[in-house]
Amino acid sequence: MKLFIQRGFHLGLLAVPAKLVYTMFLAFVAIGLWTSWAIYAARIGPNLDGPAGRPSVTERYVNRASPSASALAPAGSAGPAPGSAAAASGPVLVLGDEPAAAPALAEVTPALAEDTKGPWVLDVFHQHVFSISVVYLILAHLFMLTRLHPALAGTTILGGGLAALAHVLAPVIIWRTGGWQWLMPVSGAAMGLTWTAMVGWSLGAMWFGRPARTSEP
Repeated sequence: MKLFIQRGFHLGLLAVPAKLVYTMFLAFVAIGLWTSWAIYAARIGPNLDGPAGRPSVTERYVNRASPSASALAPAGSAGPAPGSAAAASGPVLVLGDEPAAAPALAEVTPALAEDTKGPWVLDVFHQHVFSISVVYLILAHLFMLTRLHPALAGTTILGGGLAALAHVLAPVIIWRTGGWQWLMPVSGAAMGLTWTAMVGWSLGAMWFGRPARTSEP
C-alpha cells in the first residue's frame, strides 16, 4: 500500500520488460476503445436514429418487434399485404421440387449484405482485442517472474505483443483492403511461437528452477 501513497511517477521506475508489457496492454485497450466507438457509429449512429436501413435505439432495445422486413426486400417489391395469409402464417414450407420463395440475402440486396460484414468484423475484433490483451498481460507477468536477462525477456515480450496485436488486427485489415491475407497465418505463427516460448519457460522455471536464496537476518 505504501507504493500507492508515495509521490512520484512509479511507472517510470519499472524495468524495461515491465514497461513493454504495460505499453502493449495499453495499446490493446486504446484500440479496443476505438472499436467501441466504431461499433456504436455503425449500429446506432450519432443521432440515435440508426444508420440507413438499421433500427433505431428504440427499435433495438425497447420495441420487441423485429426490424422491418422492408429493408431486406428487393427494390420495387411491395411484399405480401399486411392481412394476407403469407404475412400471418410465417415462413412457407417448400415441398418437392418447388423453388424457394425468397432468394438469399446476398442475391436480394448485395449492398446491404456487404454492409452487414463491417459490423460483424468489428464485433469479432472488439471481443478479441480485449480478451487477447488480458491473456497477454497475465502471461507476460508470469514470464517476467522467471528473471531472464532484460534484453531477452524484453525482446520476447515485445515480439509476442506485436504478433498478437497484428493477428487481432488481421481480419480488419483484410476486410478494409481486400488483400494482405498473408498477415493472418504469418502473425498467427509468430504469436504461437512467442507465446509457446513464454508458456514453456514459465512452467520450467516454476517447477525446475532454483529459487533465489534469501539472506537470513
